[in-house]
Amino acid sequence: MPHIIVYCPVLGRERKARCVAALTEAFCSATGLEAEHLVIHVEEHSYANIAVGGRLLADEYPELIERERLRREEG
Repeated sequence: MPHIIVYCPVLGRERKARCVAALTEAFCSATGLEAEHLVIHVEEHSYANIAVGGRLLADEYPELIERERLRREEG
């Protein structure tokens, strides 16, 4: 079975559902395989655990932490 692994910031449930639906549609369209053959893993990571250029994104953009908190509350 094919797998897609998505590394992303924390998403709310609705955004995550839209993401996997869109990925499934694109994959099936491109490969001709049925959706039942596709496994998608969503690996969410806090901005406190992501760094670019040697600096944590949470330190560079503190507003991201608040946005992340709100997304977690969305479900």
